[in-house]
Amino acid sequence: MSKRRFVLHIGLEHAGADGVAAGLVEHRERLAELGVRSPARTPDDSLRAAIEMRRLHKAWGFKRREVEGAWSDLVRRARKQGATAHAAVVVSEELLAGASSDQVALLLDSLSGFEVHVVATLRDPASQLVDAWAGSVRAGGSLSLRRYARRVLDSGRETAEASDFWAAQDVGPVLARWRAELKRADRLHVVVPAPGQDRTEATWRTIAELVGVEAEGLPVREPARAPLGPVGLGVLRHVNRAVDDRAQVRTSRLVLDEQLRTREPGGAPVGLSPELHDELCELADTWGKAVAEGGYDLVGDTAHLHPASPLGLGTRPGAPYAADTSTTEQRLASATDALADLLVETTRLREQTTELEAKVAKLARKKATLKARLAAAIS
Repeated sequence: MSKRRFVLHIGLEHAGADGVAAGLVEHRERLAELGVRSPARTPDDSLRAAIEMRRLHKAWGFKRREVEGAWSDLVRRARKQGATAHAAVVVSEELLAGASSDQVALLLDSLSGFEVHVVATLRDPASQLVDAWAGSVRAGGSLSLRRYARRVLDSGRETAEASDFWAAQDVGPVLARWRAELKRADRLHVVVPAPGQDRTEATWRTIAELVGVEAEGLPVREPARAPLGPVGLGVLRHVNRAVDDRAQVRTSRLVLDEQLRTREPGGAPVGLSPELHDELCELADTWGKAVAEGGYDLVGDTAHLHPASPLGLGTRPGAPYAADTSTTEQRLASATDALADLLVETTRLREQTTELEAKVAKLARKKATLKARLAAAIS
């Protein structure tokens, strides 16, 4: 009897295919009708499961009990929903790429009985580096892109930034860890979208083929979102430095990130120094060689891992070498607008809190009165 297929999309983080998780949720019912199960009911389900597997709850601002059992719950639903009538299961979570060898072994052991296929999406190292830095700022970091890049690309790789980046982004070791535990290089599918191609859609086409459905009938594309530009990220870096761990990162980054995003719609991306181009091209060559020599199922062309030349790119949206500039006046204006919005929101929440406190006090008085009447009736 053939095993049921379990397709696991692991990222890479910041490779731009994070929309797959949302697409699986959107098409969950239709996929079930086609014999494919998505055990994650929301993208948060798979996120918490990955956070638990990688023991990242503190870094993400969760208490351990908030993620404990998340992965086993996901697998339990996969086994229950995938029995007999449903042959395939799909889970997507980009945090999984950075799992250690022991974590990968533990994860795959929990999937015993399935024929596991792993899908990894790759992107050029310049874009990966810029997006990883932006992610670090949204997570509470305060380094400039220049300092962040210098720490990550330092040959010693001794800083926290370098450790985090390379654990999840160094293509050769990441793929090797998963291949070693899968024990089948041909079951590790590497997707390298072309420049300008929708990376989520390209990844979804590979997944759809693996589970036997028509990708065209279930469109999954990159979500429409405006990334924070240099002004918003500049403000956020300074705010992170001033907050200094006095607020829970998971909550505070969602609040301020959203306020700044609305004030800088379609802002031009921040960019790396063109001086790094040659070094990043060498890294792209290394990544391409690792893919070619690994025996993986390659979808696309590793030539697309090469960053475009900074010459002639200017400030074209999406270019990894676009100008990294924002003036003090721009940051002040953005911060002032965001502060005004936060003040309005805080005032509204305080008014709601006052109303709720009044209702609670009223209910407490009623409770005391009823308690006194009951005591009098009993006596």
